Amino acid sequence: MSIIVDPDIPAAKTLLQEGITVYRPGSVIADARIAFINLMPVKTDTELDFMRLLGSSDFNVEIVPVNMATHISRHTPSEHIDRFYRTFQHASQQPLHGIIITGAPLENVAFEDVTYWNEITSIFDYTQKHNIPALYICWSAFAVLYHRHGIPMQLTNRKISGIYTHRILDRCDPLMKNVSDGFHVPHSRYAIWNRTLIESCPSLHIVADSQGAGIYMAASDNGNEYFIVGHGEYSTDTLDKEYRRDMAKGIEPSIPSHYYPDDNPDNKPVNTWHGTAVNIFHNWLHVISRK
Repeated sequence: MSIIVDPDIPAAKTLLQEGITVYRPGSVIADARIAFINLMPVKTDTELDFMRLLGSSDFNVEIVPVNMATHISRHTPSEHIDRFYRTFQHASQQPLHGIIITGAPLENVAFEDVTYWNEITSIFDYTQKHNIPALYICWSAFAVLYHRHGIPMQLTNRKISGIYTHRILDRCDPLMKNVSDGFHVPHSRYAIWNRTLIESCPSLHIVADSQGAGIYMAASDNGNEYFIVGHGEYSTDTLDKEYRRDMAKGIEPSIPSHYYPDDNPDNKPVNTWHGTAVNIFHNWLHVISRK
């Protein structure tokens, strides 16, 4: 279990404690080089979440953190971004085996009004043009399907928050290898896709969904791109932190579904999704390392 990333990045200390080896770039040969485009405000938390999954595979994965050149983060120190992040233009100067683009808390912002919309859509276009395998997570999944196919993001009245049970619709999809029906995934969003629009798009198909949370994963028919609106990368306490943050803001959120034992926020949640998430990411790395 290993990743290749600057060993001074804060996540490295935790990863080492968890038994994941951290190699300095250039010190070992990478099986896959991944551009990790982190759109989340608190980038350090998201770095750890995804590096933990990528580092739990049997591959040596080089992770290149990427930030938006046209956006200044207000929640992550500029020193951190300057030290550990690259622009996509810089990251793509060397061959990329894959791209991961995270979500962002932008559901209430029109896509065209996002400050880095032109930049992120140019990355969507580059990825498609150069046939680079990609995972689009939550907001970026909504954004790329809107950009490519005009499929809108539909807002919900209440936040979809909790741990949901999922069924597999495409058992032949390589990311579902060794994944069983009934697998768990955290969700945290105010948006869904119109299922009919996804099903009617000739270049897309649905891989897995949930009765409570809707479509979880869709894929391009060429198998190169995945559009995922769940958060298998979440740490055990992420939904708890979000719930208490929203409570403090006076939002009066619903208790995350199927998360706390007995639906009691005083009880410590149990992680029932991490193993499946590791499996899915391992499957993806296996696919892209062979391309």
